[in-house]
Amino acid sequence: MKLKILLTTSIILFSSFGYSGKVDSVDYSKEFNNLIDGMYEVESWFDGKKTHTPPFVSGRWVFYKGKIMSTIHNRIDSNNVKSSVRWGYGFFKDNTFNYSYPESINIKGTNSHSRINDIPLFSGLRKFKVKKTKNGFLMTANNATQTWEITESGMVYTDEKWGDEKIFVQRKWKRITPIN
Repeated sequence: MKLKILLTTSIILFSSFGYSGKVDSVDYSKEFNNLIDGMYEVESWFDGKKTHTPPFVSGRWVFYKGKIMSTIHNRIDSNNVKSSVRWGYGFFKDNTFNYSYPESINIKGTNSHSRINDIPLFSGLRKFKVKKTKNGFLMTANNATQTWEITESGMVYTDEKWGDEKIFVQRKWKRITPIN
C-alpha cells in the first residue's frame, strides 16, 4: 500500500511540473560569446619539459563576432624559430564551439634562412563541447585530449597529446581587452 501511494504521488508530482524524463540543455550562446570575444596574449607556454615566457614565446589570439585570428612566435630554439599567423571563423551552436583557420602563413628557420608555407594547421572544423563552470566555460575536444578553460581573466589551452611526440603542453593566455 505504501508503495502504491509513493508511486501515485511521484506520478502526480512529475506530471504537474511537466517532467518529460529528458533534461533540456541550456543555451549559453550569448554568455559564451560575450566571454570569448576579445584579445588574449600569451603569458606562458609549457612545452612538455619547461615553462617558457615572453620574449621566448609570444602571441595573440583574437575572437570577435565570429572572426578568429592567432599569432604564435616560438623563439625557444634560436636555430629553429617558428612563427605562424592564422585567421578564419568560429561559431557557437548546440553547446559546441566550432572554429577553423582556413588561411595561414607558417615560417620556420633563422634570420638568414627561413622556409615559408601556407598550409593550414588542419582542415575542416575543430569542435569543442562547451560546459558552464563556476568561473566561465570549459571546452573539451571530441578526442578529449584538448581543453580550453575560458574565464574573465584569460584562457588556458591544454593538449595532453600534442604534436608527433604526443606530449602534454599548456599555453596560458591573459585577456588584454575588457569584457563587453
